[in-house]
Amino acid sequence: MSRYAHPMNSPYRLYLGFQFAMAVLLGIIQATIIVYWVTAGRLNPLQLVLLGTVVEAAYFVLQLPTGMLADMVSRRLCVVAGVFVLALGYIAQGLSPAFAVLLAAQVLIAFGAALMYGAQESWIADELGEKEMTAVYIRSEQLGLVGVIVGSAGSGFMALVALRLPLLVGGGLMCLLAVALAVLMPERNFRPAASGLRPRAVLRGASGALGEQVRSTSRAVRAVPGLVLLFAMTFFLGMWSESFDRLWGDFLIKDITFPQLFGMRPVMWFSVIACMAAVLGLGTTELAGRRTKRLGPASVTTTLLIITAATAILVVIMGTAHAFYLFLAAYLAVSALRPAYEPLVTGWMVVRVESQVRATALSARDMFDSGGQMVGGPVIGVVGNLVSIRAALLAGAAALGPALGLLMAATRRIRATHASELADGTNIVEESAGRL
Repeated sequence: MSRYAHPMNSPYRLYLGFQFAMAVLLGIIQATIIVYWVTAGRLNPLQLVLLGTVVEAAYFVLQLPTGMLADMVSRRLCVVAGVFVLALGYIAQGLSPAFAVLLAAQVLIAFGAALMYGAQESWIADELGEKEMTAVYIRSEQLGLVGVIVGSAGSGFMALVALRLPLLVGGGLMCLLAVALAVLMPERNFRPAASGLRPRAVLRGASGALGEQVRSTSRAVRAVPGLVLLFAMTFFLGMWSESFDRLWGDFLIKDITFPQLFGMRPVMWFSVIACMAAVLGLGTTELAGRRTKRLGPASVTTTLLIITAATAILVVIMGTAHAFYLFLAAYLAVSALRPAYEPLVTGWMVVRVESQVRATALSARDMFDSGGQMVGGPVIGVVGNLVSIRAALLAGAAALGPALGLLMAATRRIRATHASELADGTNIVEESAGRL
């Protein structure tokens, strides 16, 4: 075991602390942001989805270059810069709910997210030097869910004062977090894919360096059985998630409506719902982690298959519900299942892809997700405007069908490879015994 793996060691504690702090701040911002968009911004279903489309389009364009930057220059630099740019995007939204301002802010959010995601997972994998990272990412996800509970609880009270206040407070504190990371975050074990290049040299020889990085990543991804199928699954999962994330709140506000309970206003309902979803997510990530630990890495795709099938059923229930509590139960179940996706896939990937292209490969995975959201978002938004939000939610759920098919294919491929490796190992042992 690496000396960095001990829970009292600085990189491990810093990573978990960073994930918790970011989750608190994102919980403050995101728990009531839909109410801000719908109430203060007066956005319709198509506009809501277009916000997501702009985010994903910008993320799609920026993700691979930023992943390469993390692999060639510095993962620490990308994480710090990403937090700061993300903060600016949320502050800009808090300053004005005008649709044009909200759209421009999504580009900043996409840039910040592209810098961070992939880089932070690769950074901790390098610092810990572990052979199996799934448990670390699941623990991070669980701490993040605790942070979401803390942040979401505060978001409701802030929004009662002013709907924009959670955005301004969360964004401002995120700027301070970026400064703290710049001071505290180490980078001891990073070996750049282009170790002889410095920023100026990278700019001068960008074409050749980036081309080689793309080719190296492509070879590494193809060498991992089932990984291309998981990437394709991510594309269709993105198509579904766009309709879900952007429209469920609008559907709840306009179609389902809230019961009269303790005089609670919509912002408090959204705060409570976010807290409940995070608590349930803690349970599902723990179960997913235990199942993977018990059955081994080859069980990851089977676990994802079960989660996706359950999600598809629950989304149909959500889209056809008319009663508040039935809708709420289905939504909470879907929200509880979703946090298990990323740590399972990320933990499975980082130990199978070469370190030199790890952040780029994670960026490529995220590009598939963004591509799905870009393709599905506008179409689903038009359905929401021309037919109904209910129809748009159900149309988005249809994308989970191909995702299930791809997961089945990936499961068969990975099981076959695993069985072949076991058989080869047995043969080697038998041959060695025969020679003795």
